[in-house]
Amino acid sequence: MHEESGSIAILSDVHANLEALQAVYSDLTQRGIKRTFFLGDIVGYGPNPAEVLEFIKQFEFCLLGNHDEACLLGPPKTFNPAAARASVWTRKQIDPEQMTGAFLRPTLFQQRKEQWEYLKNLKPVRIISDIMFVHDTPAQPGSWRYVRHRAEAELGFQKFPALRAFFFGHSHQPGVWYEDSYLTPEPGRKFDFKKRVMVNVGSVGQPRDKDPRACYVVLEPDGFRFFRISYDFAKTQQKIRACPELDASLAERLGKGT
Repeated sequence: MHEESGSIAILSDVHANLEALQAVYSDLTQRGIKRTFFLGDIVGYGPNPAEVLEFIKQFEFCLLGNHDEACLLGPPKTFNPAAARASVWTRKQIDPEQMTGAFLRPTLFQQRKEQWEYLKNLKPVRIISDIMFVHDTPAQPGSWRYVRHRAEAELGFQKFPALRAFFFGHSHQPGVWYEDSYLTPEPGRKFDFKKRVMVNVGSVGQPRDKDPRACYVVLEPDGFRFFRISYDFAKTQQKIRACPELDASLAERLGKGT
């Protein structure tokens, strides 16, 4: 086993895709990485919200994503119909108040109560030393706005001049912005901290950069690297298609990375 002592895995946007999460976790475990940070959107879109939530509870910390919030509060008007329906269905799977019936096991009900409380206590941002971890935009955590262009990245650099690095997800599109340049996040390439940097770590469960492989970042003492991991997305697609309340388009996009 290759030991990456002191390294931290940074994951985001699993979206209830258990197969992708398991593949990524297997990879980082083989690398000897013992610490994992999660940047939000545990649920939404995918077919295994309860299982993914239970899995992620073991990570060192987890942030609130907009789909996690939508599960708690109801889908916002900005959600498209497929996302909104998925959010409503997701809540039925993990909200203990919606779990009724003669066949509900007490142990399962207790597990859902613990998962629901865990979800309710999540926050959208955490700062450790001089690094910010956030789900959406460093300039306004919890606004659910995106960082897709230099101007949006610049807002975060300006608002937090004392911070040297920012890691986030939300758009599902990996990217690296230094204050004076943009670099393509090639898998395995070492990026350094010689300049202040903003890093979109991409998505584990629903990549949108035309690469269907799960994406995550490993934070090292002197830099960071992206990794892309293949997984059995056909299995996830099959489960989505088997659920009438999940739109078929959510299955199709997994095979295209869009």
